[in-house]
Amino acid sequence: MSEAKATKQTGKERLNELSGFGRWKELFPPLENEETALASLREDLAEVPVLGTDGKVTNTYAKIEAEDLSRADKDLIWHCLALVREAYLKLEDADCQAGGGGYQWNMNWKHTRGELDQVLEACRILELSPQEARDAMIASIFSDAVKNRGNFIVHNVHGAQAAAQVLSYFFDPDNPEEIKIVERIVLAVKQHQIAPPEFMARTVAVLLCRKFDLEPFDRLIAHGNTMEQAKNKLNRRVISIYSKIRLPYQKEHLSDDLLTIKFTEEEREMLSSIEIEDWYVPHPDVRDSVIAHALIAGDHSINYNNPDGFAKIALIRGPSTEAYFEDPTIYDSLESAMASFSDSYKILLPEVRTLALNGIRRTHLAVTRVLRIMTELFANITVGPRDNKTEINGEEMVRQAMDRAKMKNPDIFERDAGYSSEEGHRILEKAVEKVGLILADWQEEYGAIPFCEREPSQSEPGPGRLPFWNTPLRYPLRDQKGELLMSSLTELEQRQFSFALRIREIAVELLRAEQWFFC
Repeated sequence: MSEAKATKQTGKERLNELSGFGRWKELFPPLENEETALASLREDLAEVPVLGTDGKVTNTYAKIEAEDLSRADKDLIWHCLALVREAYLKLEDADCQAGGGGYQWNMNWKHTRGELDQVLEACRILELSPQEARDAMIASIFSDAVKNRGNFIVHNVHGAQAAAQVLSYFFDPDNPEEIKIVERIVLAVKQHQIAPPEFMARTVAVLLCRKFDLEPFDRLIAHGNTMEQAKNKLNRRVISIYSKIRLPYQKEHLSDDLLTIKFTEEEREMLSSIEIEDWYVPHPDVRDSVIAHALIAGDHSINYNNPDGFAKIALIRGPSTEAYFEDPTIYDSLESAMASFSDSYKILLPEVRTLALNGIRRTHLAVTRVLRIMTELFANITVGPRDNKTEINGEEMVRQAMDRAKMKNPDIFERDAGYSSEEGHRILEKAVEKVGLILADWQEEYGAIPFCEREPSQSEPGPGRLPFWNTPLRYPLRDQKGELLMSSLTELEQRQFSFALRIREIAVELLRAEQWFFC
């Protein structure tokens, strides 16, 4: 259906339709206590380091408050963000009760906090009006608001529905101009899904191959036709869908209004099996697509140009994630961010590509520093007779690892590149404490760190190779529903799988501390 308002609909009916007929109403009710929610939000955003227009470190809240936006627009942004923050807290609580905490709060919410600043920077570069900037930032707030491990491929649609639900609390349904604002924001949320295009196209193709019991996608691409004629048709259909999604700006693949990809009826039927109805495109020739492009540029920047973005990429990959994100090591997870950088960069508007490049050196140095610290940390953990300690003093181990890394790699720990502020020092100290606690908690619950037995050919220091760090992690098999079958691993492999989660957690904490390190 067209994104334009249907002629026979009232404004209230249109808002209801855009919200998926109240699909997310229970998750996003109006704030019960606005004063408390907004105060908690301000306190939260004070922990998000950003550069102000004067080049000095500030925080997200102060930066947007200083922006040339009306008081009403700022209040709308804060109310939307506070409401989404409350929803993340609910989702995180539900995840924790199910034994899978961290995905919503530690990844999605913290990503949203940082993305908002980069979307604002993109708005400036694109010279958006204050109203367009407001819409882009609100679209950013909802872009991942309903994202979970089960709806990755359609989370844009769900986020758009949530945006319509929340905005219905603030906009007049009898005012056609206000309805248009909601439609513009909703469309931008839907359109942000195109990036990175090759990655998204491949993800859709992989899901379709699994759904229809076809060969793995890489093999399908390499081998082409099979002996089964029926499957050949499906194979060609998957490849056609993949080809259209990976090149989203090609007009021959688009609808007349350039807003969606033009799939055949057979392709639509196939896509519906994985809940995809449309694939939205912010084509550069459509003026209003600039809202989505500010969002896409901000998302790109926080994902690939900032240490916090690499932390997010690490969180969505590796152990206990989707099967297609099962990386052999943490290095592979971090390298995937660089591949996605190139993929996403291709569809950015030329004007915002400078934003995409600005933080690369800083981020590469940050990732290198973190990996060098982790190298020293794991290389100096001993086991067996060589270890006379009865318990791990985790925090002290981390500090010693940092000192050794600085001594061995003075070029990447530059003396003239200091942490940005006293708050930055505090965040770094907190990260050291958290990493130390991760190690201490592991020993208390599991005992020794589950290294592999040291091989005679091993040249690197340390007691043995550590899965997901310097040797591939073995993943458990999955049942027909995709659930992990931990019993398919040996007892040692199960402990190694569990410690791989800690390796990722350590990397995330150290990377997020680096977010305060501007150089």
